[in-house]
Amino acid sequence: MLPPDAKPEPEPAPSAAPPKPWQDVARLLSVLDGAGLGLWSWDVRRGTLHWSLGTWKLFGRSSPLAELSADQYLNLVAAEDRPHIEAAACSVLAGTKTRFSFRHRVYWPDASVRWLEIDGQRQVSDDGTTILVGVIRDITNQHTQAQALEDSQERLELALASAELGNWEWHIPSDRLYASSRASELQGLIDSPFDGSFREFFRSVAANDRKTMRTAYSDLLAGRRQTYQATYHAIHPDGTIRHLESTAKLYRDERGAPLRMAGIIIDATERVLRQQYLAASEAKFSALFQGSPDPISLSRIRDGVFMEINPSFSVVFGWESADIIGRSAPKIGIWRDERQRTSLYEQLVRDQRLENAEAQFRTRTGQIVTCVVSSRFIRVDRRLCIVTTFRDITKRQQAEAALKASEIKFAKAFHSSPDAIIISERSTGRFIEVNEGFHRLSGYRPEEAIGKTSSELGVWPSTQRQEILERLERDGRVTNWEIVGQDRHGRLKQIEVSVEPIELNDTDCLLLCARDISQLKAAHAQIHHLAYHDPLTNLPNRTLLMDRLTQQAALHKRHNLRGALLFLDLDHFKHINDSLGHPVGDAVLKMITARLEASIRQEDTVARLGGDEFVVLLTGLTGRRSEVTRHVRQVAEKLRTLLAEPMMFEGNRLQVTPSIGIALMPDHGETPADLLKRADIALYRAKDAGRNAIQLFRTTMQQAASARLRLESELRLALQRNEFELHLQPQVDARSARVVGAEVLLRWQHPEDGARSPAQFIDVLEESGLIVDVGNWVITEACRIAASLLASGFIHSDSFSLCVNISPRQFRQNEFVERILEALKAAELPHTMIKLEITEGIVIQNLDDTIAKMRRLCRHGVSFAMDDFGTGYSSLTYLKRLPVDVLKIDQSFVRDALDDPNDAEIIRAIVAMARSLGLEVIAEGVEQQAQLDLLQAQGCYLYQGYLFSHPLPLADFGKLLAAHLTS
Repeated sequence: MLPPDAKPEPEPAPSAAPPKPWQDVARLLSVLDGAGLGLWSWDVRRGTLHWSLGTWKLFGRSSPLAELSADQYLNLVAAEDRPHIEAAACSVLAGTKTRFSFRHRVYWPDASVRWLEIDGQRQVSDDGTTILVGVIRDITNQHTQAQALEDSQERLELALASAELGNWEWHIPSDRLYASSRASELQGLIDSPFDGSFREFFRSVAANDRKTMRTAYSDLLAGRRQTYQATYHAIHPDGTIRHLESTAKLYRDERGAPLRMAGIIIDATERVLRQQYLAASEAKFSALFQGSPDPISLSRIRDGVFMEINPSFSVVFGWESADIIGRSAPKIGIWRDERQRTSLYEQLVRDQRLENAEAQFRTRTGQIVTCVVSSRFIRVDRRLCIVTTFRDITKRQQAEAALKASEIKFAKAFHSSPDAIIISERSTGRFIEVNEGFHRLSGYRPEEAIGKTSSELGVWPSTQRQEILERLERDGRVTNWEIVGQDRHGRLKQIEVSVEPIELNDTDCLLLCARDISQLKAAHAQIHHLAYHDPLTNLPNRTLLMDRLTQQAALHKRHNLRGALLFLDLDHFKHINDSLGHPVGDAVLKMITARLEASIRQEDTVARLGGDEFVVLLTGLTGRRSEVTRHVRQVAEKLRTLLAEPMMFEGNRLQVTPSIGIALMPDHGETPADLLKRADIALYRAKDAGRNAIQLFRTTMQQAASARLRLESELRLALQRNEFELHLQPQVDARSARVVGAEVLLRWQHPEDGARSPAQFIDVLEESGLIVDVGNWVITEACRIAASLLASGFIHSDSFSLCVNISPRQFRQNEFVERILEALKAAELPHTMIKLEITEGIVIQNLDDTIAKMRRLCRHGVSFAMDDFGTGYSSLTYLKRLPVDVLKIDQSFVRDALDDPNDAEIIRAIVAMARSLGLEVIAEGVEQQAQLDLLQAQGCYLYQGYLFSHPLPLADFGKLLAAHLTS
């Protein structure tokens, strides 16, 4: 609806049809011109070019031409682009492409340059004519921007090239990587830009570094880092290794997915090597600092505070790092003299260095050490510091002092030595120094010898010096070399020389020590002689005899000869020493030696084995064994007769007889030990035969000796195995038939042979010395038996005594009395119950010692009986002095008393003597009643023997006592 005052407009007149803008050519060209586009067409056949007004304006022209030729067009093109455009036109005309495009420059009348872009296509008209049509646009602005970008890229490339950097860009989805020439070169690929896969670009990277690069990329993707950075090795085809550093940035797409990375590569080889060198240098410095055997400290100049010390500093001065770092030297008190510290610091400042200055320092424990100090200024973390090296010369000073003292000692030793000491030039042999010992050895004083040679002085052979030099060359020294020298008077001396090479004042010298060993050699010869000879008789001793026996045995075997060994022992020689003294005994041995040497051949040997034992070795005997045996017996008999001749000494007429044992060689043994042993066995038999006899060794003797040795061994085992036992033979009073005592008798129960007779082994016990141990066992066991009998009530201590036989060897023991008393005390037995039976053999050994021991025991209640009385030759002489209570009549008198009136008379005399001395008498070996009647008729009522009882074991003896008590 219109307002009331409004006038309606008139209706437009209808037209025939609406307008068609794109078919109106003029209007279309006007639109294109306004858009900055020009149209053109080229009739190829006619060679004419038509363009629009807008096209002409693009060439800078104000009045357009409706038509122009190709040459006219080329004239409008900038001269530098004409060849390119002409070639492009020819290419279009000759080609089959329907569309084409090219660019060129034109110069406007105002001399400005414009860039035009021509786009066209090929068309064919209805009449077959080829026409090129297209548009032209001004791209000057776009070209300017592109050129600026290209210039910027060139400047970037130039900057990267000048910085020796390479750039790269990686399109991640396609794995396509572009790299500059420098980047390719650094990777060792090509000398031009790279365009290829990411893996191919980095194929020269070492395997370990690839892992590091992947880790860095993973951190970048995960957001743990904002920029990618990695240092790696690239191995070039020629083997060269480059240290590269790559830095890049990651770009993502609109969804946040990785799109591309762009970065640079720099050659870090020089920097890495420099860092490695620096690290190595620092490591070397640290190793030198820490491993130096000398103390090193690092301190600040500003305040003198210690910044670092090495381990050697702690070793020498005692302070650990924690104790000293952060503190100054004055606070620590390491310098002994602070004034010296100040003086050396001033010298360091003045000379900018300190070399081998000697100073004294104080250790943590207060000990003073002397060091040689060297210091330098260095910068550490831009601060000026001092590094100081200390060399402890305390030990060197001590060594120098010790060397000086040693030189003083050497000088004293040199001049005061009893040996001759010479220092001579090695090349000439000229004496440089000699001591007083040389004067004593040679007779030449030092002033006479110095400057001369040994040849000029003639102190030892002229060849000696050359031999010394040869020995030194071979062995390096000469030690204890014996030579014959002489003194200035021509007296020969045995000299022992030792030579050492030394250097004296840069001159090769020889230090020669010589000593006169003439007396020592003589002493050695004497010692050697004494080692093989008897000192009293000067005869060969056992050692030399065995050596000669060995030689003779080999010689006799080689030449089928025989020999003999005569073993001599002087009968009862001990009596001479005991009665007349050892000087007389020695004189007798010398006389025996003289007689033996005078009676044998030169090739035979007389030796003394020791004491009164001599050996005569007869060698080189020929003939049959019987002939040799007869000859040897004759020699032995001659020696026996000769030695038995009387001799006078100090008014005493002495006669010494020998016992001789003979062993034939090789019949009785091939070794010296066998021969000597068998001659000794024969000698033993000669002594058994009554002495003053000769015995030739026989095999049976060896068997007997072996049997005796075996018996001795078995006896030792018997004592260890408790095979001995005691039997008791009752002692009876014939008047009451009462048992008043018993004699203890030793029995041996052999584990294989059974009971052994005492006659078989008592002598062996005595001779071997086993009687001492066995006798002690008998005493102890006898006391135990007596104690057990007393405890059983079978006997009484005041009416019963146990008799124990004592051997001479046992009685001579120093502790004999103490052993008896200890056995009695151990058994808690009354001392009066033990009666010790001794023989005349004990009495005659040492009368005073025998009486003293007997009296000591008598004071303790022990009594004594004289066993086998009447069989000796001196009993009556000593009897009155001995504290004996009982005399025992030997069974040899009792056995023959019924048939031999002399034995009966002896019994009567013994009983009468005992009665006059107040002694009791007991007879042994009573086996018949008639023997007992005879004894009682003579006044002897105490007896023992088979008539009453055999010796009984303890159990049977107890039964016998019990039976008599009952009856």
